[in-house]
This record gives sequence, C-alpha cells and structure tokens, in this order.
Amino acid sequence: MKKTLVYLAALLLTALSCGTKDPGAPAPYGTLPTKGQIDWQRQELIMFYHFGQATFSGWDGENPSCNGKPWTAELLLQNYAPATIDADQWVKTAADNGFKEVIITAKHHDGFCLWDNPESTVDIANEKCKNHTDVVKAVSDACAKYGVNLGIYLSPWDRMIEAAGYDIDTYEVMYKNALKDLMTKYGKVTEIWFDGNHAGAFNWPAVNEVVFGINPDCVIFSNGGPGCRWVGNEQGEAGETNWSTLDAVGRKLTPGHMEGDYKTFLGSGDEGASRWVPAESDFSIQQIGDPNGWFYGADDPRKTASDLMDIYYKSVGRNSIFLMNVPPSDKGVIDAKEVAIMEEFTRMRTAVFGTNLADGATVTATNVRGSKYAPANLLDGDYDSYFATEDDVTDVDIDFTLDGEKTFNRVMLQEYIPLGQRVKAFSIAVKFDGVWTEWGSGETTTIGHKRIILGETVTTDAVKICINESNACPVLNGFGLFNDTVSGL
Repeated sequence: MKKTLVYLAALLLTALSCGTKDPGAPAPYGTLPTKGQIDWQRQELIMFYHFGQATFSGWDGENPSCNGKPWTAELLLQNYAPATIDADQWVKTAADNGFKEVIITAKHHDGFCLWDNPESTVDIANEKCKNHTDVVKAVSDACAKYGVNLGIYLSPWDRMIEAAGYDIDTYEVMYKNALKDLMTKYGKVTEIWFDGNHAGAFNWPAVNEVVFGINPDCVIFSNGGPGCRWVGNEQGEAGETNWSTLDAVGRKLTPGHMEGDYKTFLGSGDEGASRWVPAESDFSIQQIGDPNGWFYGADDPRKTASDLMDIYYKSVGRNSIFLMNVPPSDKGVIDAKEVAIMEEFTRMRTAVFGTNLADGATVTATNVRGSKYAPANLLDGDYDSYFATEDDVTDVDIDFTLDGEKTFNRVMLQEYIPLGQRVKAFSIAVKFDGVWTEWGSGETTTIGHKRIILGETVTTDAVKICINESNACPVLNGFGLFNDTVSGL
C-alpha cells in the first residue's frame, strides 16, 4: 500500500508540473529494431551447446587433422559414439537457471550433422553412425517442454565439403537446402548462427532470405548481422560504449570478411548507422584453445560463478547478450561441475537483483513530456511504460527520493529501444548531507536495452540520474538500485 501511495503521489506531482495535455508519444529516432530483435534482446541469457564428434574424439574440425588422421567421413562417423543423449537435461538446466534460448550446433566445422541432413550422408542417419538420435529434434522437443526458444548453429565451413571438392556455387545451394530443412522441420527457430570462421564467399543476402522467407522475425547472427553481430572477442565482453547500430555495409562485413580494428568497432557499434545490429557476447564456461576447442573437455579449467557475474556485467550490463557455451559431456549430459557453477551463478544473480532498492521512491524530473510519460514509469515494471521529455529537451535530471536510506553499489538503467537508442552521455549522483556528490567513474556513455554501472558501496536516501547528452529526447523505461555483496567484484 505504501509503495502504491508513493507512486500515485509522484504521478500527481508530475501532473501538476506539466499539465494534463498529452503531447503524444515521442517520434521514433534513427534506425529501429524489429520485433524479433526486441524479443531476442529481452531474453538476455542464451546457452550454447557444442556437441558432436569432437565431444568424443577431443579434436575440433578447426584443426587440420584429428590427432594426426586426415578428416574423412568414415573417421567422423567412427568418432561420434554417444551411449546416451539427454537433451531434456540440457534444456532443463538452461530453463532452471533463467536462460531463455538455447543454440545447438547442428553442424560444426568438421561437417558431421546432428540431424538427417538431406544434403549430406555424414550425419546421424548414416548406417555406420553409432547413435541415430536426431539431436536437433531432441533439443527442439525439450525447448517446447520447458518454454525455451530454439536457436540453430550451422557452420558455413565444412571439412567434408572441402574433401569432396565442391565449388562454392554448388555448396551454396546445398547449404541453403540444409538451412531450409532445419528452419522448417523443428518448429520456430528464434536465432540462426552463421559462424564467420572460414565462412567463404556465399551470396549471403540470398542465404539470409532463406531464413526470412520462413521466419521474418528470426535473428541472424554473423560478423555483421543482419540480426545481431559478433562482439569481437570470445571472452563475453562488450564495449563500455555500445551502440546497437552498425555500419555493416561501409565496413564491408560479411560472415567471412572483416577489415580494420574489428575487435573495437564490433564491441562498440557505430553511432547513427543505418542498420540495427546489436552485439552478442559469446564465451565458453570451459577454456577455449586446445584441440577440442568449444567442445567438452573433462580436464579443462572451468570459470567460477564470480567469473560469470563479471561477464554478465560486461555483456548484459553493457547492452549486449550473455551467450554462454555449456558443452554437453561424452556421457550425453551437462556435467555436474557445470551444473553446480550455473546454479551458484543463479543464486548470485538472485541475491543481487532479486530486490530493487529503488522501489517505493518518489521520482521527479526537470522536464516531463506529460503525465502519461511521467518519471514514475521508470519503476512500474511495465516494459512498454516509459519516461520521456519534450521533443526539444535532450538533457534532463531525474531525482529519486528513496523511501529511507538504502545501501547499494550497482545502478541499472534501461532505454525503451523500440523507439531507438538515443542517450550518449549520462552521470549519476548521490546525496550526502543535502549535497549532491558524483557516484561511479564519472560521465558514462550509452545505455541501450540495459546498462549496469558498478561503483563503490554507498548509503543514501536520494539518487540523481543526469542525462547529459542525447540524440533525441530521452526515453527510459527502467531504473534500479542493487547491492552486490556476493560476487566479490
């Protein structure tokens, strides 16, 4: 009841200060995301499953040979030897830990296919294969059971295509046929992953059209999108400045081609560019770099739950997606070691973000578009309810008078990205003895879907967000104060 009264009081203050006339919603600014991209980014947590012959041989197709043996169809079929495949456990583990999508490697670089590929005999349907389980179907069925979205990885690089000597035009037809099969056989596919490693010179717009012709909302990952982009590293770290727009054409980006300082511009995006291509931050819970690459390694070092929290802050907390590879083991399950780490990570996230210390605050602003766009909307929990200023106002102070003193060290902000990404500079202040004092590392840059600022632990009863520069009137739909006492960061 107390929180409701405070919220209503804030609405009344806003109405008195700005009148009752509704000026209408702000006009969209710049390049906008599609519905599919908005839904995709709101997932925030995605899990990757690298599973295949490398799970059992210990040698990824990225290597020139498999422990000294040349890559052949016979070798791949011989290597792939799962006694059991518990895809239900894979997806349940994801769902239990808050992951909204999983991506399965239907075909990795070696060319072995985890489904009956109409364009290949190096797959689970081959009579020489030791286990004929359609793994893509098993994952898809588990996704339907647990309410998790399905993503599919289909490597453009293929050792079996190389060995057969197909020309690029012939292989492109085969690849598109395989892609169409995957897109139509297993229900809705939320994301398609085109790995850029040795991707080759397909007519990529034509390949993309195969996907969009079946599901226009599907998000296509590659170095330059069109749905989302690689973040430029495999440590799961986005740039502190991170625009969701990217000049993919000007930078000549394709799945198989990048020029210049790509580790920088992929991490930061391009302000004002004509394509909405948000960053996806991929990494593995196990080490990467030995022969098994992204696949399971029993003796590989594992990241800790604190490591995962650090990556969460540097991905989701920087307007990106947290894409974690959790490779199923040679026993056909996600290993207990990985499960324990994920469960601890989930406990940490819940401990930190389970309670928004800003709830119950009275919120005012130096400019308000109208009562429908009141600053109190920042705390109502409704994604489509937002605060906005008048059209000609691109800087604004938003004051949060808390319902008592609160101790925190994390501040969260969200922009309403359906209307575009706007904010390019903001700062945070806290009040001590009636005096505003800067909190955090000073002026910060972009916000996007979500921004989490880490700073020193403080106790105060008032916080101010200063939007110092914005490309159009700021439009914000979320604010939070949190206290991390568990990660050690």
